[in-house]
Amino acid sequence: MKEKKRFIWQIGLILLVFCSGLIFWNVFIIISPSDPLPVRVAYLTHSEPHNFSYPVHLLSENDYSLLANYSFAFSILNLRCSKSTFLLALVHSAPKNFHKRMVIRSTWGNKTENVEVFYVMGSSSNVDTQRKIDAESRKYSDVIQGNFLDVYRNLTLKHIMSLKYVTYHCPQAKYILKTDDDVFVNMPLMKNFLSNDLSPFGASQLLLCSVQKSASVLRTYRSKWRVAFEEYPFRKYPPYCPGWAILYSPDVVFRLYKSAQNTSEIFWIDDVHITGILAAKNNIVQTDNTDMIISESAQHQLVNNDVFPKEKFLFGQPDLKEREIRTMWAEVVAHTVTKSAFK
Repeated sequence: MKEKKRFIWQIGLILLVFCSGLIFWNVFIIISPSDPLPVRVAYLTHSEPHNFSYPVHLLSENDYSLLANYSFAFSILNLRCSKSTFLLALVHSAPKNFHKRMVIRSTWGNKTENVEVFYVMGSSSNVDTQRKIDAESRKYSDVIQGNFLDVYRNLTLKHIMSLKYVTYHCPQAKYILKTDDDVFVNMPLMKNFLSNDLSPFGASQLLLCSVQKSASVLRTYRSKWRVAFEEYPFRKYPPYCPGWAILYSPDVVFRLYKSAQNTSEIFWIDDVHITGILAAKNNIVQTDNTDMIISESAQHQLVNNDVFPKEKFLFGQPDLKEREIRTMWAEVVAHTVTKSAFK
């Protein structure tokens, strides 16, 4: 009996040593500190002319007049997309943020060949503000406004409206950028990144962003992002894209839009709902682009000390001041743009 126990113990010890050796081999040999970690790339680039055809026939007959479960209409609708539209940038903005929109129009969002920039918002309860928006739209023809109130709890409606606009009014765009009115986009390099690092013919399965993983749900009453257990019962969010910088391919836009329109309950934090919950439901994988965002230290040097970074970047940090956006744009146009964002 003792010999049998000793034999079992020896076998167990041998298995333990063998498994430890396998772990050592995988960690220290196969992926050595000098080797880059493998990056999961979920998207495909097209190598020849390709036009995605939005299958709107799969949507309900009254889809255009609905936003999730709500009656909907565009209160302001501007149309500028054409066959030459390569990139569509949808800048989410609050109705009162007139100055922020003007800063973008005069910097990275100014007229660029094959790029269309629109400012997306809900309605304002302030009559004077709404009149100014109407005048702004007549002057610049770049405002998209929905008939829902522009408040935090309607962020998801605004996001779905953006996807609706792409589906029905800008199906020609090869790439779609969703961003905010306090974000800097390095537009010259962005165009080269999309054309040269990705493809001039577009891509599929693209959901590119600074992926947030294992983000905790905020329960404190001191946060405007507080979420009640009845709204979301779990401790962690699924991987999702922060809404201030997301690149979509057309097929992903349609899949997420269709799913959002067919979902009975919507979660009010749009980033989590659309690029997290619905993305997971549709087996859409986010591709991380954190290395394409300028670091805080490099941005500080650029804005305050006129030191242009050696590392290439497509986006600034979020929550920028108007002065910072203007300064970053002046620095970008003063330097020669490279053909690639990586080489």
